Amino acid sequence: MHTSTLLNAFSQLDDPRCRRGVRHPFSGMVMLMLLGMLARIREMEVLVRWATVHWDQLREPLGFDRDQPPCATTISRTLAKCRVGEFQQALTAWIQGCLGQSPTEGVIAADGKTAKQGLDDNGQPLHMLNVFLHDLQAVLGQWSVGAEKTNEPTLLRRHLKELLDTYPMLRLLTGDAIFAQRPLVEVMCQHDCDYLLQIKANQGDTLDALENCFAKAAERQPAAETTNKRGAWRKPAVYGLT
Repeated sequence: MHTSTLLNAFSQLDDPRCRRGVRHPFSGMVMLMLLGMLARIREMEVLVRWATVHWDQLREPLGFDRDQPPCATTISRTLAKCRVGEFQQALTAWIQGCLGQSPTEGVIAADGKTAKQGLDDNGQPLHMLNVFLHDLQAVLGQWSVGAEKTNEPTLLRRHLKELLDTYPMLRLLTGDAIFAQRPLVEVMCQHDCDYLLQIKANQGDTLDALENCFAKAAERQPAAETTNKRGAWRKPAVYGLT
């Protein structure tokens, strides 16, 4: 269990409002907005209606003392003054604290996704590269592939050093075969970060190279076992050089 909550982290944010006439806690409204985002609520009026329905459960934990949630205008005007950089710092500090409490949580996954609901400046669907923290179920990094005019492996390599410097407790990166590239792997090795990349039969050249490389390697039992997404259990073969 994490000793610090997100609400505690957001309570460290500077309240940008004038003290006179303040009725609702700034950290509570930030947290309410975050809960709305997790529920895929994108309109303030909808957020207020949702909060009203669940106000008995939300009011005390979020630090509110009013019988009704703040109106949509109050939330919008307040959050418009929130500094994005300060918010990111608070969120990063909370994640660092969570990671520091358990070494098993330092496992991340890199994957590219196309967001069909969002369009770039050219009207094309957004292609984003995400770095996802497994146990905490949080996104540590998200970058636009199109905006930086490159591919997923190069984009990850550009930002990986910054990510590992921010979260030095990360110990394992998982991903598809597209990330099995020497320049990217070298960056991970420099930061003492292991990697587990899935090579499938449709990557014939890469698979053949691996099979030839490890043809004479001694097979050993894996340190952990896993279950496939669709429930079919498989014990992966892991090779180690002797």
